[in-house]
Amino acid sequence: NSPLAKEWDIVAIQEPPIDTLGNTKANSKWRVVYPTHKLARGDRPRVVMFVNAAISTNAWEQVDFPSADVVVIKIRTSSRTCTVFNVYNDCTHDRTI
Repeated sequence: NSPLAKEWDIVAIQEPPIDTLGNTKANSKWRVVYPTHKLARGDRPRVVMFVNAAISTNAWEQVDFPSADVVVIKIRTSSRTCTVFNVYNDCTHDRTI
C-alpha cells in the first residue's frame, strides 16, 4: 500500500519474512522471484527479488543459479541487456564479495 511500486522497478530483499508454505508476501503490483534452487530443494529462501508487475514478463527472465542464496534476473530493452543479482550476505565474512 505504499508508493514503492511507483518509484522502483526492482526491489532486492535479504531475509524476507517467509510463511509456513515457504513464501513471502507481496501485493499485485509485484512479481516475486525466488532462488531457483529454493523450489528444487525446499530450502528457506534468504533472498527474494520483487519485479514491478508493470514490467512485461516478456522483458525479463529469471536466470538459473545453483544456490538457494542467490536470485538472478536478466532484463532486456531494445538496445541492452542488464543482469541483476541479489546475493545473500550474512555479514560475518567476505566470501560473498
